[in-house]
Amino acid sequence: MKALVALLLLFGAACTSSRTPVVNAPADGAEYYQPNQATYAVRNRIYPDPHGGLGHSQDPDIRVTDIRLTASYTVLYLTFGKDPNDRNNNYYGSSSVSFNPKAVLASSDGKRTYALLKTEGIPMTPQTREIKNDEKVSFVLYFERLDKGVESFDLFECKSDNQSSCFNVAGMTIENPAESSAQPR
Repeated sequence: MKALVALLLLFGAACTSSRTPVVNAPADGAEYYQPNQATYAVRNRIYPDPHGGLGHSQDPDIRVTDIRLTASYTVLYLTFGKDPNDRNNNYYGSSSVSFNPKAVLASSDGKRTYALLKTEGIPMTPQTREIKNDEKVSFVLYFERLDKGVESFDLFECKSDNQSSCFNVAGMTIENPAESSAQPR
């Protein structure tokens, strides 16, 4: 029996893939900053994030699904989609979505902002994309790379009003330690 269990465990381990998933990978995936951890590249983050760090929005239709740092960018992965179980939702209507090109990431202390550089999956205003309310849209935002030491930040797209809801997300965090000041001897 022990030999059968060992064989099943060995067979199960042989069938798992060690390849990095390419879903939601930006075009410049080679630039990913990856800590020296074997599981970093294959670990998927989900919302709500059990470890924290993906922030929160006043709009329940907006979700941050991942945050990554590359050599050149701070990359945010988001989804937009209506909740079919929301009783105030017109699930069978449609919405126009776009992203403000003047959006910024702001450090939690407000001393530094990082400009939006490009988007994938969502057009920049004034262009829009019409989506049905039963559809989920995934998109990627590329901002200037956070300075070393900035580990807590917010996304500010615009000021929400009665006519439109902005993609504002507060309380995002990522591991981005400041460089040590000690010089090697």
